[in-house]
Amino acid sequence: MGAHFPGDKDIRVSDNERSTALAALGQFYAEGRLAMEETDERCAAVAEATTRGDLNDIFFDLPHNSGGVVGLPEKTYTAAEVAELHRQGARPRAGILGLSTVVAITGTAILAQSTVFAPVLLAIIPIVFILLYVMKVGPAKWYAPTPRQIERRRIAALRKEDKLRNLELKAQRRERSHALKTKALDAAENVISTKPWKQR
Repeated sequence: MGAHFPGDKDIRVSDNERSTALAALGQFYAEGRLAMEETDERCAAVAEATTRGDLNDIFFDLPHNSGGVVGLPEKTYTAAEVAELHRQGARPRAGILGLSTVVAITGTAILAQSTVFAPVLLAIIPIVFILLYVMKVGPAKWYAPTPRQIERRRIAALRKEDKLRNLELKAQRRERSHALKTKALDAAENVISTKPWKQR
């Protein structure tokens, strides 16, 4: 069975790897591979882990190919590469809009003498703008996001993940509280049903 967190086992753990490990433990709990107490213990161990080796020790008896566990690193791009992709995608759209504007204005000027409907050609400009910049018609590479948009998406995803984690923790606390109340009520009912004070 391979390592869940591949690479040098002495490399220190990142926050992203800790989040991935916690998500994976939640998945294993949902699958029924871990009891709630075991999940809590392992989550605490993830928080204390300092190296990838420490994390791998936490997952020693769990299958490697379950969802949420780190596999091969994802392809990443630098901010400069992303900005260049965005610039390359913006050029064709700007060119098409520019040509449409020139054609509309020139056509309007030429046809203005012969027909009263010539100004209708000017409607081409907002139509092309809406198609290219609002409806995003065209190849996907024209619409590469800017580094700022990517950062916003990441922040939104992290907030959503954090919200889900908080909801899961609240649900677990409620479940534990319910289990404790049930045990306390069972114990009280047991004491009442045996009536030890009447057996003397």
